[in-house]
Amino acid sequence: MDTLVLAVKRRERGSEKLLRGVMIALAVIFLLGGILLSRGLMLLCFLSAMGYFVYAGATRREWEYTLDRDSLRIERVRDTGRFVLHEIRLTDVELLCRPDDPAAAPFRKGGPQQVKKFDYTSYAENVPYYTMIAKEEGERIKLLLDLTPEAIQRVKHRVPSSVKI
Repeated sequence: MDTLVLAVKRRERGSEKLLRGVMIALAVIFLLGGILLSRGLMLLCFLSAMGYFVYAGATRREWEYTLDRDSLRIERVRDTGRFVLHEIRLTDVELLCRPDDPAAAPFRKGGPQQVKKFDYTSYAENVPYYTMIAKEEGERIKLLLDLTPEAIQRVKHRVPSSVKI
């Protein structure tokens, strides 16, 4: 069985676009003020531009799911490199289902079983996402993932009792 690699990029929210536009507008206003009024405003222009680039790098969210024969690896992709966030053996997957499935009810917010939640979805409206409950380093975690039908079938092939789709 070959390795399956899925790339997920989070959709940009409207508030992020608005904040980015405000930062660009402030940089332009401070630049014009620095040219026309005082050179001291050029420093504010530079700081606004630097803030824009730092913010743009910090808010960009891209992940890569790598599904091998025995494990699922989730990595965060950045300009500076890749960082492994989770490495889960498929035998440690307790549940894989749609988020509205009754099997996921105990793990919802306010439910009887509190688990740490990690959201690695794209927020795209036309892409279905799935809830995965797994054990990592002895602790139960909840992962929200954008999985393809092929990825679901691979997990189902390995641990059929855990997949409720």
